[in-house]
Amino acid sequence: MRVTLVTFGSRGDAEPFVALGERLVARGHEVRLVTHAMFAPMAEGTGIVVCGARGRSVRELLDDPEGRALLDGVRNPFRAVRRLASFLEPELRLLYADTAAGVAGADVVLCSPATMPGLDAAEAHGVPVVQAQLQPLASTRAFPAPVAWVGARTLGPLGNRASFALDESATALLLRGPVGACRRDVLGLAPQGVRAVRAARRPDRGALVAVSPHVVPRPPDWPARVRLTGPWWRPAPPPGPLDDATEAFLAAGPAPVLVGLGSMPVKDPEATTAAIVGAARDAGVRLLLQRGWANLGAGLEGRDDVRVLGDVPHDALLPRVRAVVHHGGAGTTGRGLLHGRPTLVLPVLADQFFWGHRLAALGVGPPALPLARLDRAALAARLRALARDPGYVRRAAAVGTALWAEDGCATAVDALEELTGWAPAAT
Repeated sequence: MRVTLVTFGSRGDAEPFVALGERLVARGHEVRLVTHAMFAPMAEGTGIVVCGARGRSVRELLDDPEGRALLDGVRNPFRAVRRLASFLEPELRLLYADTAAGVAGADVVLCSPATMPGLDAAEAHGVPVVQAQLQPLASTRAFPAPVAWVGARTLGPLGNRASFALDESATALLLRGPVGACRRDVLGLAPQGVRAVRAARRPDRGALVAVSPHVVPRPPDWPARVRLTGPWWRPAPPPGPLDDATEAFLAAGPAPVLVGLGSMPVKDPEATTAAIVGAARDAGVRLLLQRGWANLGAGLEGRDDVRVLGDVPHDALLPRVRAVVHHGGAGTTGRGLLHGRPTLVLPVLADQFFWGHRLAALGVGPPALPLARLDRAALAARLRALARDPGYVRRAAAVGTALWAEDGCATAVDALEELTGWAPAAT
């Protein structure tokens, strides 16, 4: 098959698609990946043809003062998406044009149901879409839509299902201006109403959900064409040695807790750093603090209870720590669970609140603490439990063992071939 993968956003959005694309190439398929040009190096040596899309990545958008201001009120979908609509229209036009070029000639497109350039370009070229979901986006009564405005673990069976429809409808209404303009001006398609947008986001051709059933059990009301495959990871090379100062810090006392917010910026890095470090001191734990996009850790040089790190691969750090605290991105959540580490989530936006609830339900860590409500005392209590509760350690280790036994990419490739009816040419 000629397969086009489409994904935009942060590194965590691109890496799973590269992993799946590499496995598709190994199976004999031709693969294009439409993503931000800055992620092209991840696909070097995989056989994937990268169609670098113009338009700024999440990192570049958040480096813009106006883009950073969009974080205000992100848990209110109406406010956040209304701001995004006007801010992103020039970016959307570029993404639509480059996605349309990458989709031309494909046999199937794989993209999230939230990746509207992928859905609309596939429609323009008459190419079927099999959804690729990094979080469970198919409507169900088992849990609510994994979006920031749903703060509760559940809204009840009817409320859970309704939340998916509400989120789709709100997004369609608030983006109909720029998306409609792109459909008309770039693709030559008529703008869509809310009902048509929601229909386009249904997994009629099937969906591959890159989540382990050991983390999110398959809902009984999902249709058979929605496949829970397990995470899409590339085999990680053996991690290189850590720098001497980090090795000395690790050797100087008990295993620390790793804290990082990944690609999440914060309004006040100094205050956030102070709350985290103060809570760790109150809880009696040492910290490995990753600087990240939040730029945490300024002024902490020389302390014996905190070591501030730059961009160090998680696979090099997670085997050396007692627990992990992070923002709850799907990729970071998966890596922490893979290494069997008790976890606390400090969610900021999007599906991070969903993962915070899920990890607490699995019993691998305490209830999530939203970063917007970060409080030294509340964080200290959670860090104390995270470091001392043997139940968290036992359950996290069991989940990690189950994840190591999975091959999500192989399962996804098998499912894609079945869903599309593909059969290899006779030899």
